[in-house]
Amino acid sequence: MREIRRLKKIVDKKNWLGALFLWIINEIVLRFKFRRVEVYGRENVPENGPFILVSNHSSRFDGLMVLRGLRRKANYMVSPAELKGYQGVTLPWVGAFPADPKSDLVGFAEEGFRKGDGLVVFPEGTVFYDGVLHPFKLGAARIALSAQNNGIAVKVIPASVMYEWGSPNVARIIFGEPVDLQSYAERFKSDPQAVARNLTESLYREVAALRSEISDMPNVCLTTNGKLNRSWSLEFEKVA
Repeated sequence: MREIRRLKKIVDKKNWLGALFLWIINEIVLRFKFRRVEVYGRENVPENGPFILVSNHSSRFDGLMVLRGLRRKANYMVSPAELKGYQGVTLPWVGAFPADPKSDLVGFAEEGFRKGDGLVVFPEGTVFYDGVLHPFKLGAARIALSAQNNGIAVKVIPASVMYEWGSPNVARIIFGEPVDLQSYAERFKSDPQAVARNLTESLYREVAALRSEISDMPNVCLTTNGKLNRSWSLEFEKVA
């Protein structure tokens, strides 16, 4: 008889005092490191209700940029290696939790969704410094489709973070329009693995397109050679 593996329960350690402290530190670090912080497409982030944010991961500043841009409570799925030492104590205050396959990741995410919290995932799995958008893991898509299947109307928002290093240092984050899950959800019960893969590929292309919009060069991940134009990207918020 096949043994059923019991997944470890994840504890939500967010608290307003710790979150306020880290938000202040976050602002200080970004203002010290970057001459400008530009936020595009914030209108695509819902003011309330559950969501999943899917972004590229090219710098240790990505989490700080997402925190700065969202201005909403969320849980952050991060590599267990990033939750060691001092970070392991403080980062859970703003919702960080380890992407441990032995833990109940889906259950924890859905518990947060029911409270109206968001979920931030960097589906490349780790930080890549080579400037290339690497293949996405299936976790974010599986969580989104499972939630939809369980009656939780969650919005999936692609995002991208890019940096100009030099003088001056500039950081940019762009939030894209939510991805329509309806067509994927209808097929998820019959073939969950294939549908999760299809959604993951769609999210990859959305993030690649956004990455192209806020960079100087077209993204090599795209089949088109020109940068996409969207009206919201003409307006942005600058933090001096």
